[in-house]
Amino acid sequence: MGSSVQSEPPGTGWYTAARVLLICSAAGFAVLWAVLWLPVLLTGGQGSPLLYPVVFLLATGPWAGGWVTLVLAGRAWKVGVGRHSGMVAALSAVLLALGPVLLWFGPVIA
Repeated sequence: MGSSVQSEPPGTGWYTAARVLLICSAAGFAVLWAVLWLPVLLTGGQGSPLLYPVVFLLATGPWAGGWVTLVLAGRAWKVGVGRHSGMVAALSAVLLALGPVLLWFGPVIA
């Protein structure tokens, strides 16, 4: 009797985990950006100075998730798993570069 269980190629878990972490990190940065800057956009005033340290402390989670995403996507790309492993790694690098910058400077309003 043959087994109907098909094994996945090695590295598929890395690619899947990288995609999930990328989505979670991007969502985390988006939520933190909204908490910090949406009141400024809606009221036209200044943000609360008390929120800055809390938001930047909480941003270490999505930022660390971005680094883990970059490593996992790089490993999956090296093994040759996942068609879009390179794109996941590139998006993670963009998130790592732009996430803290967008949190720090907020919306650029002329």
